Amino acid sequence: MTSLKKKLLPFEILVLAPNCWSGQWVNRQQLFSRLGCQHPVLYSTGGWFTWHRNLPCWENSSPLGEFLQHDNVWVDDSPRFLLHVPRFPLLDALVSRLQVRRWKRFLGAHGKGPLIVYIYHPMFLRYIKWLDADYIVYHAYDLYDHTPGWDDALENAEHELLRVSDLVIASSDQIANVLLKKVTRNIRILPNGANVAAFDNTIANLEAQPADLVDIPYPRLGWVGSLHAEVDYSLIFELASRRPTWNFVLIGQVTTHANARADAERTKCDSLPNVHFLGSKRIDEIPHYLSHMDVNLMIYRLSDHSWIKAIYPLKLHEYLAAGHPVVSANVPSVRPFSKVVRIADGIDDWQLAIAEALEGSGPGTRDERKAVAAENSWDHRSNMLNEWLTNLAVNGRRAP
Repeated sequence: MTSLKKKLLPFEILVLAPNCWSGQWVNRQQLFSRLGCQHPVLYSTGGWFTWHRNLPCWENSSPLGEFLQHDNVWVDDSPRFLLHVPRFPLLDALVSRLQVRRWKRFLGAHGKGPLIVYIYHPMFLRYIKWLDADYIVYHAYDLYDHTPGWDDALENAEHELLRVSDLVIASSDQIANVLLKKVTRNIRILPNGANVAAFDNTIANLEAQPADLVDIPYPRLGWVGSLHAEVDYSLIFELASRRPTWNFVLIGQVTTHANARADAERTKCDSLPNVHFLGSKRIDEIPHYLSHMDVNLMIYRLSDHSWIKAIYPLKLHEYLAAGHPVVSANVPSVRPFSKVVRIADGIDDWQLAIAEALEGSGPGTRDERKAVAAENSWDHRSNMLNEWLTNLAVNGRRAP
């Protein structure tokens, strides 16, 4: 009876994250679209800042603000009149208070029970003192202090979040290890997963391939994800030059952080006839593309100073769910999956690994890859997170 009561206990969740809900689907959308079936969830990227006024999203936003429902979650479109101006601290604090009042009034009308504030980045610390949350959760999904724009203010904010949060979550062991150098406390690991059901449905009902794939010959080597500066474009260029019959298919949006080296290398890749940039795709289209590849790649540029070394790739279990062979850079979080993923290091080894995969002699079978993905689905991840949050709400104490 006790466990049943825990499952049914309602609580409200305010999620503060830097990514728009309608953008690329990552762990935020995957987790809370599921938790939103059980609890009222309000998702917000916070208020507007002065530097947002030249962006298209500013022009398309609601002047007075509104809350819209998407994928079982209420999404906040912040009003433009609540504009953060950090150089005027008193005004900035007033804007934060008014923003918090909007959120709490909305959640109060749509749910009951404890308020859990779920924070995905230290930039949202500014709202904490006004929220009067019952519980605070900090989820570090990246090695933030290795990302562009990190400064002393954000470093201090992260230290404060680590101190006051009732539950701290990291997306990989490597991220947790970095956080443990800043604080002594328990940190739970919630890795990324895959929407396994979407891949199973796609494979079971495989239709004609997407139109922009039709004219790309096999064999196809796929990448799905953000095209950021840590993609190893120089390696792609070298492999594509050595093996002109291999077709590299890169799906994703080029990130906005300027990087002259990456831009130049990406331009060189684009000049090759067997490297194909197809742009970003909707989340429901991704299984269809991956199912029409021969091999899927996690082709990162690794260094001691890169945030990549701490990631748990979002694409890992999506690739495995598609069933095709996977070849990856030597990312620490991928190493435990070496029975179903071929890890490569250096141009010659990459060439050999892809050739082995195309010949069917790489690690794992289709069924073994899909079985690993099934063990690491987003449904499993969201159930685990729901249990952690429920324990917080039921036990009324900081997570051990």
